[in-house]
Amino acid sequence: MPCPSGADPARNPRRSGRAWITPTVAGILDNPRCTGRQVWNRHSTARSHRDARRAGGAGGRTNAEEWAVSNTPAHAALVDEATFRSVQGIRAARKSQDGDTRAYLLAGLIMCGACDRRFDSHWGHNRPGYRCRHGHTSARNQAPAMRNTYVREDHLLAALRARLADVAGDDAALADYLGTIGLVIIYVGPDWTIEETPQ
Repeated sequence: MPCPSGADPARNPRRSGRAWITPTVAGILDNPRCTGRQVWNRHSTARSHRDARRAGGAGGRTNAEEWAVSNTPAHAALVDEATFRSVQGIRAARKSQDGDTRAYLLAGLIMCGACDRRFDSHWGHNRPGYRCRHGHTSARNQAPAMRNTYVREDHLLAALRARLADVAGDDAALADYLGTIGLVIIYVGPDWTIEETPQ
């Protein structure tokens, strides 16, 4: 498959068109729209960086937990769900401002049974967890219709280990097992089920 500048040299006259470059590939693997889903609220609606700073934000791209992602595909996918989730897991392991590495083993594998959205990775009380804000974002002033749902990763992994006792390996292998065969956790706290990834 030709790189973008090779496929359309007129739109990319400053590039050679000979090969893909790493930032382009990383951008595709990091973009949830490339999974075929529609994504809203990826960027701030502030008109300028000064306005954004006044509102308490930095402008530009919003945090992933503020995005709204469609439950069903809106167009053909460039990246399959398993690859996208794997990349998100790698990105989730980046160092935080305090120098610690924060890894979220179940990132992308938990869906809300109340609103059908994927849970966001959330660090709280020095441990990984997940939350669903049911579509509420900082761009909306109204209170969410439902209370936020939270679940600790260690609690969920312990319950998964009991339910999937035949899966060999550590917690990371357990999470990989779910992603590899296309399963997600449907969570309506404190109850949850394991189901096929919704199409």
